[in-house]
Amino acid sequence: MFAPVRLFFSLRDHPDVGVVAAIMATSILFAATPFVIPAVATDYDVSIGRSGMLSAAQVGGFAATVFIAGRTLRTHRRYLVGGALAGVVFSLLSAVAPTFETLLAMRIFAGSAAGLLVWLAWSNAMRTSGSMRNVSAAGPLSVLVSVPLLAWIANDFGSSGVYIALALVSLPAAFLHAEFAGYRRERKQVSPSKSNIVLVLALGLMTVSGSATFVFGAAIGVGAGLSSLVVSLGFSANALAGFIAARRPPADRLGSVWIFGTAACAALVVFGDAPILFMIGITMWGFCFWMATPTILRSVAAWSLAPDERVGDAQSSMAVGRAIGPAIGSALLVGGLYEPAGAFTIIGLTVAGLIVLSVRIYRRSHEAPVGAVG
Repeated sequence: MFAPVRLFFSLRDHPDVGVVAAIMATSILFAATPFVIPAVATDYDVSIGRSGMLSAAQVGGFAATVFIAGRTLRTHRRYLVGGALAGVVFSLLSAVAPTFETLLAMRIFAGSAAGLLVWLAWSNAMRTSGSMRNVSAAGPLSVLVSVPLLAWIANDFGSSGVYIALALVSLPAAFLHAEFAGYRRERKQVSPSKSNIVLVLALGLMTVSGSATFVFGAAIGVGAGLSSLVVSLGFSANALAGFIAARRPPADRLGSVWIFGTAACAALVVFGDAPILFMIGITMWGFCFWMATPTILRSVAAWSLAPDERVGDAQSSMAVGRAIGPAIGSALLVGGLYEPAGAFTIIGLTVAGLIVLSVRIYRRSHEAPVGAVG
């Protein structure tokens, strides 16, 4: 119960506190998506499917920035400050956007700012397992606290209220302490591990599959007969379960098992056809996802020349997945039925789990590249 409080106080004077604030702001930005999509549909008089394109636009900017930053920038606190302030500006502009098309453009830029923050945070986190645990846990912790507030704001103040709230949560990262090594890796120094490339692609498949359904989670819950308040509590439970998973110490666990678990959770959410099954599915989705993702990232780091070598590639791959997934989900949302998107999610996650399992089996009979950190 008091784990979030203990984590906050343990990080007050920690060199990671600025990057943790950046991860929290970005996590809240993405946590707002299931609640802001229906609000935008109402405020701008567009269909729920078209409103879902906001997620694709936002994460598209995120993906492009993460990919480019990892190849062109040297980690430095000034980028953290710039990214945080840019997030504030574009969220405020989103709150007063006169048309849906203008809002789409603003969310692309806001997503780009978030991408810069996430690249900096994860590059910093890959230095030690302790830093990775702090950054991993910051995401679900912030979602846990923010989801009920986001649901209330979206219900009472519409999309403009949500975007003003997102502007406010971006501010702390610009002022809190953060240390960066100023390291920049040249492309010629990237390890030749092809299995790492496969794992990076598997992460992208995980997110493209999962986001195709998850982005419509709030609407699915309401359609199952739950109130908006209860649905928001389900998302809070999802975040709490993710927080517990992310804070678990590193272990040699099978990431593929937890990907299969995520597929099972998606099946409960979409095909459970009962409020209690929806709540179980949406809660355990967070636990399974956050058991799988850091495990796969550690597998990537173990076969890299440096822990932060592939962080930009991995985050970019996941971001591309989050951008494409909602677009696919929107296309499959025919006649208000979520089952086609759910089937896509389950199949995609199952394939991703099989890929990760295949890499693990392959590595049992092969050596890591010379100079790899693992």
